Amino acid sequence: MISEPELVGDDGDVPIPPPHGTPPHGGTDLIEPPGDGDGGRRPAGRPWLWAVGGALVASALWAGGLYAYQAKGPDLGGYRAGEDLCAEAKLPALAAAYGERGDGTADVQESHEALDQAHCSVTFGTDESSFGADLSYVLHKKTDPGPEFEPAETVGVWDEWEWEPLSGLGERAFFAQDKEGFAALKVLDGQAVLTLFLSAQVDYEPESQEEPSPPDKAALAGMKDRMVSDMRALMTELRR
Repeated sequence: MISEPELVGDDGDVPIPPPHGTPPHGGTDLIEPPGDGDGGRRPAGRPWLWAVGGALVASALWAGGLYAYQAKGPDLGGYRAGEDLCAEAKLPALAAAYGERGDGTADVQESHEALDQAHCSVTFGTDESSFGADLSYVLHKKTDPGPEFEPAETVGVWDEWEWEPLSGLGERAFFAQDKEGFAALKVLDGQAVLTLFLSAQVDYEPESQEEPSPPDKAALAGMKDRMVSDMRALMTELRR
């Protein structure tokens, strides 16, 4: 039977492996503390055990933090579900420019554990000269909308528009406008995605074969600033 190797050195001491591999000359280092009165020597401690223990503790804390994050979900940044988007969206800048704001209609008002959605349509002005606004608000409560925001919001049916990036409004924002009286503002702010469409309302009768009159150029000139102002106010309201 093969016996286990001896672990005792020539002088009777038990050799202790160094903390960082084999000693330079193949021997076994012993750390000698100051004499304890009888000339004996004590072996060095085992620092690698502390390192392993620390790594295990750190790993456990990281796993615990990850579990807590997954259980809690992403930070919504103070945003809440829209209770009544038409009532919360005052749109004072648009009303001042385009006429009295109508009551509005809420086409969508849905709440789900992963997603809250709300949509509202309102009009401004009189029948002879009016503008319509469409608002949408989506709060993502489980997944990050960031990676899909720009391609999802600025391509497709609107890909012929020239989208202008805006700074100082949410995390990311884009604005587009044409010469026919249409404009769009799209904002990503953390887990919230908000969209505001504005369009000039014109009377058109297909039977008359007459082209509708173009919207007032003066009204189109300040669309962006008005829409940005009202969007910023709505974002503040939705974080109350």
